[in-house]
Amino acid sequence: MQFDIILAKYLLNKKIPVNTVKYILSIAYLITSLMLYFIVFTKKPSFGGVIIFLLVFVFFGYLRTKNLENFFRNRNKL
Repeated sequence: MQFDIILAKYLLNKKIPVNTVKYILSIAYLITSLMLYFIVFTKKPSFGGVIIFLLVFVFFGYLRTKNLENFFRNRNKL
């Protein structure tokens, strides 16, 4: 989640619009999650592993989204 904020600060300093930054961060999260899935769970596929991965993916996606919303809301107050 800190990587998202660091990357968002970098992209915002490059004068990239906020909506574009959100899309870039969402795509980066999706790609890293898919890479993690294929590295960890495809060696020994199981239905339970897929469900656990999806629950973790959704939970951390929710936390990441809330963290980024707070960052974008409070970035001008600092």
